[in-house]
Amino acid sequence: MNSQTNQMFVAQSVNGPFAIDAKAYLTSKMRKVTLSGEITSESIESLITICDLLIQESESDPITLYFNTPGGSVNAAYHLIDFIEGAPVKFFGVVSEICASAGSLVFASLPEGHRFIMPHGKVMIHQPAINPQTQVNSTSIKSLSKIIDASEQMIYQDLSTWTKHSIEEIERDCEKETWLKGQEAIDYGIADHLFSYRALSIK
Repeated sequence: MNSQTNQMFVAQSVNGPFAIDAKAYLTSKMRKVTLSGEITSESIESLITICDLLIQESESDPITLYFNTPGGSVNAAYHLIDFIEGAPVKFFGVVSEICASAGSLVFASLPEGHRFIMPHGKVMIHQPAINPQTQVNSTSIKSLSKIIDASEQMIYQDLSTWTKHSIEEIERDCEKETWLKGQEAIDYGIADHLFSYRALSIK
C-alpha cells in the first residue's frame, strides 16, 4: 500500500480532469470523504471535486462526510451546503472529533436522520467572528457591521430551521458559544444518531 501512495491518477469530474494521489483515490472508492482542518474556499473546492468524482461513478450510492474541523469561512461553508443540497446523491454526516463554527452549519444542514455523531464527538455553535487580519477603518465599520448582522441573522434562521429551536434560543446559545457532546447534540436537534456502522447502512 505504501508504494502506491505517491502514485498519481488522472480522474474526471464535472470541472474537467484533475490529478489525485492513490491514497485519496482509494478513499474515494469507499465513498467516504473528510472535512478536516480549517474551512477555506480552497479546501471546499477540493472536497467538492472529490464528491463530483464520486457522483459520476454512482448517483445511487450515498456519500459519507466525516467532520473534524474547527470551522473557518462561513461563505465557503455555505458553498458546500449549496452543493450538497443540489447533489443527486444522499449525503450522510459523521462528527468524529470536533465540528465547530462554520463546520457545524454544514453538519446541521444535512437532512434530518442523516446526521451522526461519535459518543465523544463535539459540535459547537457561536456568533460569526471577524477575521483578525481584516483591516477596519472608520469608513468601513458601518458597512462591515451590516454584513456581520446579515450573516448572523442568516445563520440564526438556518440553525433554527435545522434544529427546530426558536431564533431567540439559537441567538442566546450562539452568544455564549455552546458546545454539545454526543447525546447532547442529539437532544439539541443538531444531530440525529450516535454513530455506529450499522446505522450508516440506512438508505
